[in-house]
Amino acid sequence: MDRLQALQLFARVVERGTISAAGRSLGLSKTVASKRLQDLEADLNISLLNRTTRHVSATEAGQALYDRIVPMIRDMDAIIEQITENSETPSGVLRILARRSFGMLHVVPTLPAFRTAYPEVSVDLHLTETVEIAPSHGVDIAIRLGQPSEKSLSWQRLTTDRRMLCASPDYFRQNGTPASLGDVDRHNCLAYGQEAEPAVWVSEHLGQRQDVVVSGSLRSNSGEVLRQAALDGLGLTLLPEWMVAWDVAAGRLQTCLDQLRLYPAGYGAEIYAVYRRDPRLPRKVEAFLGHLQRHLGTHLD
Repeated sequence: MDRLQALQLFARVVERGTISAAGRSLGLSKTVASKRLQDLEADLNISLLNRTTRHVSATEAGQALYDRIVPMIRDMDAIIEQITENSETPSGVLRILARRSFGMLHVVPTLPAFRTAYPEVSVDLHLTETVEIAPSHGVDIAIRLGQPSEKSLSWQRLTTDRRMLCASPDYFRQNGTPASLGDVDRHNCLAYGQEAEPAVWVSEHLGQRQDVVVSGSLRSNSGEVLRQAALDGLGLTLLPEWMVAWDVAAGRLQTCLDQLRLYPAGYGAEIYAVYRRDPRLPRKVEAFLGHLQRHLGTHLD
């Protein structure tokens, strides 16, 4: 057994949450990956993973091992990256972890042109609804909500923080358009939030903040779901400009209370591309960030 490769696989499992996803990232089938993990546990004579039918997580011993080996693996990856990037041409596997809605709307559409421009770069893209994501072992770029505080990270802002309170024209014709914040609670509000979070919209205007508890027939942790529900005339929703600007421009959605700064509580930040601070940024990372910024400049400005 190659213990170093097995440890690398184990680290990927902790980060990806499933054996199959970790195996795919290393070109291994789930069967082969599972066997290597079992061999590693037998070799070390400890249980590293708690396994269920849908998810795996590190045991206490496994987490301790992960915390110790990740810096070593990261240093090894950096050394290999520097050695292999001898030419001016971006190459290798670019691993991106992105917020799902932003990834579907603004990362996936850029990939055909990116691959045409940089054919020696392949992309490993994973999408998540998790808010505070960051580059870790096996991730080159994390596209996340909010600026990170870690000094080891660099970032580029990709979007503004503007949210749009909007609904379909049919919904407004049937239910009226809110003229003030006080009118909102009389509408069917399609709210964003994770499990157990209260459905609260925050208003900021002229230095004054007001929290409004909203309710309606649909709540979801997916902006895509809320956007489609609004397009279908189900209710009033509050979504990022980068998600609905095209629909507003095309007349499929209409906005209201544009003079207010509104955002769902806890979700008022911009979208950032976050990557490890490095005086010599890998060319594949530099190339993709430039490509994505050009796309956003064309479609969001």
